[in-house]
Amino acid sequence: MKSRYLLCVVLLLSILLCACTEGEYISPPTEKPSIESSGAVSSSVPQASETAEKSDTESQEPQKIVLPSSNDLQFTNEKNGIYNYCPVAMQLSDGTVYIYYCTNKESYKVIDYVGCRKGVRGEDGSIVWGEEKIVFSPSESGWDSHHVCDPSVIAGDFEYGGEHYGYLLAYLGCTSYDNQENKIGIAVANTPEGPFVRVGTKPLIDFVKDPSVSVFQWGVGQPSLVSLDKKGRVQLFYTRGDKDGTRLMMDEWELSDLDAPLKVSTTTVSRSGLRDLNDALDFMNNADIVYDAESNRYYSTSDCHPNPESTPNFISSHFRINYFEKKASMMMVSWLPLITVTPKITGFSRNHNTGFLRDQYGHTTQNGYLTVFYTMSVTGNDSLWSYRIYDYNLKLAP
Repeated sequence: MKSRYLLCVVLLLSILLCACTEGEYISPPTEKPSIESSGAVSSSVPQASETAEKSDTESQEPQKIVLPSSNDLQFTNEKNGIYNYCPVAMQLSDGTVYIYYCTNKESYKVIDYVGCRKGVRGEDGSIVWGEEKIVFSPSESGWDSHHVCDPSVIAGDFEYGGEHYGYLLAYLGCTSYDNQENKIGIAVANTPEGPFVRVGTKPLIDFVKDPSVSVFQWGVGQPSLVSLDKKGRVQLFYTRGDKDGTRLMMDEWELSDLDAPLKVSTTTVSRSGLRDLNDALDFMNNADIVYDAESNRYYSTSDCHPNPESTPNFISSHFRINYFEKKASMMMVSWLPLITVTPKITGFSRNHNTGFLRDQYGHTTQNGYLTVFYTMSVTGNDSLWSYRIYDYNLKLAP
């Protein structure tokens, strides 16, 4: 009876997480990370962009950067049996911040919804979050009727059904209990707090398992949107897991007219330069992307591999921040490391499902540092119910 109970718990845990990877456990690296947990960055990493122009006669004082503290719990839940994970955040031009994440509505019931909280930043740089709103829910029937998760939100100019909308949500949806055949959909709203209106009855990016092979076929998901023109032209980064393996993809879309979305191109993003915890060539999944126009760089935050061997073994213990220089082809880029954030830095045994604080177009906020929101977890069979969201702030060199 006890073993049957444990099997059910493990099954429930495996349903939720959309970033399962396999690998042997290794101990955390013994060498110090290239960037200390305080957020200091060595001179070899990207420089913070200047926000003030110099006059002909004098130079303005350097911008004072207020770096918030790291590893702070962002918000709590009133009920037990509630999880929060896979966060991303959007900062508007007036400084207001909105955080989006996956959560469940009923205690101990594993069905993903998209939650949102409005935040106000204090003088010390920390953010005080308001009450939760559920801004997107599974459909009553169809391809996304079980989970909707992995949110990514940007502002723009979108038309759908004869109506104008100012915000676009990309999300993972599925009906599968075995964590396969995930697909990507989109929704629109007129305010950052929604409610978001589902676009069409079909996914934007579909996936159907190949019946000729018996391998695990995860599908597509974990989307990350970056606006190219602050209107309807977007880059959509996402994970693809099929019979050929797991990889990061990038599609370019014209989404101004959502009644007729147009895919412009699709590319497999190079994994050159990515190293796993064993210093072997790694792959990237479960990634969030932010673009910095000043330096013409893309930054990523993603889980590290391999996962630990102990329970839970389907989420990572480390996450990393990398970047690459923008090139004509995503197939030719080479990733460079900024930092690998370890359990020693955070104080938690599991650190996974991360997302950036970005501006409303998926670009950096130009405040001199990067903010990553990450999900923590304890170990053991009940780890799912411990999922909570914390922050990590990384100062860029002046």
